[in-house]
Amino acid sequence: MTEKVTKPRPRKKRDSKVPIRERSRDKQPQESPNLQIRTTDLDLTLPAPVALVSTTPNFNPAIIGRPPPEGVDPLTALRWRYRLPMYFQPNMEDIFDRAFISHFIAVNNPGQVPLNVQLPWITKIPDMQAYSNKPALRLSIRAASMAFYGKVHQDMAVLTDSYKWYVKGLNYQRQSIQSLDPRSIPSDDDILVPIILALYEVFAGTTPMSVFHHLAAATKILDMKGPANCTSTVSSTLFKAMRVSESHKALIFNRPSVLSTPDWLTIPFDGEPKNALHSLTDVLLAIPGCIGLCGIEGSLGDFFSARLPDTTDLLPVRARTRQLLQEVDAWADRYPHLCSTAPSPQTLRMDLSARSLSDPPGIPTIMVPGTFAALIASSFYSARMTLALLLDKITPILPTSQSPGWSIMEDARSHTKSILQIAEFLELTNPVGFDFIRSIFPLVVVSNIAPLEEDRSRAMTMLERWGKKRAVSGLAGAKWIGN
Repeated sequence: MTEKVTKPRPRKKRDSKVPIRERSRDKQPQESPNLQIRTTDLDLTLPAPVALVSTTPNFNPAIIGRPPPEGVDPLTALRWRYRLPMYFQPNMEDIFDRAFISHFIAVNNPGQVPLNVQLPWITKIPDMQAYSNKPALRLSIRAASMAFYGKVHQDMAVLTDSYKWYVKGLNYQRQSIQSLDPRSIPSDDDILVPIILALYEVFAGTTPMSVFHHLAAATKILDMKGPANCTSTVSSTLFKAMRVSESHKALIFNRPSVLSTPDWLTIPFDGEPKNALHSLTDVLLAIPGCIGLCGIEGSLGDFFSARLPDTTDLLPVRARTRQLLQEVDAWADRYPHLCSTAPSPQTLRMDLSARSLSDPPGIPTIMVPGTFAALIASSFYSARMTLALLLDKITPILPTSQSPGWSIMEDARSHTKSILQIAEFLELTNPVGFDFIRSIFPLVVVSNIAPLEEDRSRAMTMLERWGKKRAVSGLAGAKWIGN
C-alpha cells in the first residue's frame, strides 16, 4: 500500500512596495445613519475697517450692531453702535478719546460767552492730547475726561477704567520729574500735567489730599519756569488759572504762596492791567502772610481756635489787617455789581468793570454769566469775613461804653449769610465744570471759621451733599484741615 503524495501549494509572494495611504482630502466622509448635521448660512465676509467706524448714516446694522435706543447720550450711543465681532477688534482709543474729551470740554466750557476768562486753556486740550510728545499729558487727559464722564453719567465701568490710565500717567509723570533739569525752563506741558492729574482727583476722589499734592507740584514747576517766562499766551493763561486756585489753597492751609511774592504779583501782568478777579486774588494771597505775623502755625481753623501768646506784638498785624480791609472795601466800591448774585448774564468791560454811557463806541466787552459773578462775590465775602474775624481776634476788648456803634462780628456774621445764600443760588442754577469747583472754597472757609456753629454745620452739610451728588467728591470730601 503506497502513501498518497500531495503536491505542495506554491507560497504567495508578498508585495515589496509600501502602499500609498489615501490622502485625507480625497476621502469622502461616511454618513452615519444616526448623525444629523445642521447647516446654517454664515456670512463671514470681513468688512473694511473704515466702514466699521464710519460716522455716516449709511451703515449695515447687521455688521456694526443694533441701533441705540432713543434718548441716550452720545457716548452710550457710540458704545452701543460699535459692538464689533470677536474675530476683529480694531484700536478704537482715538475714537473714544475724542468722544470723552469733547464731552469734557462741552460741559466745562458750554460756550455761553464769547471769551472764557476763567480757564481758556481748556479749549486747547484736544490739540495737546493729539500732538503732545509727553505720554503723561496724553494719559492724564484721557483719565480725567473719562473720570468726569463716569461721574456725571454714573458709569462705573468708565470710571473704573479711568483709574488704569491715571496710574500710567502718574508713573510717566514721576519719571519726567526725575529727569527734569533744574537749570532748564519747564514747558507748558510740564505745568499742565499735574493740573490735569489734580482735576482727575477732583472728579474721582481716590484719596482726600491728592488734589493738593498735584496742585503743589504744579506750583513748584511754575516757580521753576519763573515769572518772566509766563507772559506768552498759553503760559499766561495757565499762570492765571493757577494763581486763583493757589490763593484758595494758601488761605485754607494758612501757608503763604510763592505766587504772593512781588515778582509774581507784577512781572506776569506787565503791560496788562489786572481785572476784578485777579485784583481780588492779590488780597487772598496776602492774607496768609498777614496771619503769619502773629507767629502761630497751622491751618486757618487752627489759627482762629488757638489763643494768641501774650508776648505777641500785634501792632504790625493790626496795621496790615486794616490795610487789607481798605483794599477789599476799595475793590467793592469799584466793582459793586460783583458783590451780589445776578440771575442773568452781564455785559462788562474786559477788566470786568461795569459799562457806562461815556464809554467810546467799539470798546471791547465781555458777557459774564450770573454764576461767574456769583463766584467772585462769594470769594469777596470770604476775604472780607476772614479779615474781619482776624481784626476782631487781634483787637483788645474795650469796655461797653467805649466800644463803637458797629460790631466787627456783625459784619462777619453778615458775610457768612451772604456766602451761604450764594452757595444755595449756585446749587439751584446747577453750574457745571470749573465754576462749580470754585464754589467749594467759600463753603470751606465758612465751615472752618464761621462765628456761629449753625452756619458751620450748614456749610459742612452742603459740602457733603455736593460731594455725593456732583462730580467733585475729591474736593468736597477732602480734609482741608490738618495737612
